[in-house]
Amino acid sequence: MCFNRLFSASILCQPRYKASGQITCSFNLKNNDNRAYSVLTSNTPLREESPLGLHVTRDGTELEFIGIMEKREAPILLDFLKIEAGKTVSRAINLSSAYDTTQPGKYTVAVDTYLEYVAGNVQPPTGNTEIQTNLVHLSSLPAQFQVGF
Repeated sequence: MCFNRLFSASILCQPRYKASGQITCSFNLKNNDNRAYSVLTSNTPLREESPLGLHVTRDGTELEFIGIMEKREAPILLDFLKIEAGKTVSRAINLSSAYDTTQPGKYTVAVDTYLEYVAGNVQPPTGNTEIQTNLVHLSSLPAQFQVGF
């Protein structure tokens, strides 16, 4: 796990997968602080489809993101996930939906993104202003796994 002041992230994967199967790992995000924060999920592995914010390699070569890219509007309340003080949220992430994992080899995956957050609950903006967020770099140690036939 790698730490910044507020959050820590980790990725856990099985040691072996079949090239014909789905590569599913677990992404964990921990709130290390003593108060709750709401995090924007759209540019992180917490995103429902095609997880973002990952660095994926096969045999040392970086893989290109081939998942769904969405044009992002200004975030709204529903785009945030509240994480209570000291708690961890976990989400199964399907690497196969965002990267070509059909070739055999040694893979690594690590978190490498910027996390947008607000303290406590997200408050609706007043007038025409957008929700004001803070930004912190989020990274993790790489998880390694083997893909074969």
